[in-house]
Amino acid sequence: MHQEQAHNNYDDWISIQRWGRERIDEASKDPAARAKLLAEILPPRPVLLQPQHDEIRLASRCFPAYCTTTTTLNRLSPNNTHSFSFLGSFPAEVRNAIYQYVIDYPTCRELFDAYYGQVGVLGARTNNDTSRSFTVNLYTPNILLLCKQITRESLSLLRLRPFVIDRIPPWIMGNPKPLPLTHLISKSTLQNIRFVEIKLSLGDAERHFSGRVWYEVLDDVLRAWSEKNSLVRLRIMIKVNNIDVDLLWDFELRNYANIMKMVKLSGFLPPAFGFL
Repeated sequence: MHQEQAHNNYDDWISIQRWGRERIDEASKDPAARAKLLAEILPPRPVLLQPQHDEIRLASRCFPAYCTTTTTLNRLSPNNTHSFSFLGSFPAEVRNAIYQYVIDYPTCRELFDAYYGQVGVLGARTNNDTSRSFTVNLYTPNILLLCKQITRESLSLLRLRPFVIDRIPPWIMGNPKPLPLTHLISKSTLQNIRFVEIKLSLGDAERHFSGRVWYEVLDDVLRAWSEKNSLVRLRIMIKVNNIDVDLLWDFELRNYANIMKMVKLSGFLPPAFGFL
């Protein structure tokens, strides 16, 4: 009986999905059908990548406007017909899926590659070493430049995504440590990020103590957060390598202990914190 009911429900779902696709396809070709479809759309109330229960209250402040009582349909009143946008005509769930696809934080690999690429271009133009004072030029995704509504909604989704720190920043020859991460992204940007994942690696090479390098990287990040932060969740994951090299781990264990101590004593950690 349960299997038959489940089968019937599945058939109904397939039929509704096919019918919906046909209506959307028709609306994309016929303005009258599109206007009729838009008139039937209910006020959107999507669920946006909601964080865990202890994070909902803090993260909900950045939810899009269409999650509140003021809906997008109110903005599409006759008095505002001149501000109609094609993307804004889609249901909120569709817009949400588009935002998830086109916008995200840059990865560390992309940041560092952009740094090296721009340093190389600028160095070739000026015929000198510019790497010591050079800062990477970042760009704003095009979707954030379309209109206020799309900017607000896409930024709200972006703020619910984690920024992942999983690589050591560029190390300029002659410097005692890598470039600070705040040299590649602004301190204010780092302080406004809500969800962060740090994936560090210990024992990467037998002659180089990666724990000591990661200590310097984290020290710069924690100093920025100690001034101001918007953290809702910080997750730190530690990977160990070459555990059979005793001499290496005599030092790496000390570096690990120093990292743990620095993080625990930083004094800014949010409730949702843990080591994995």
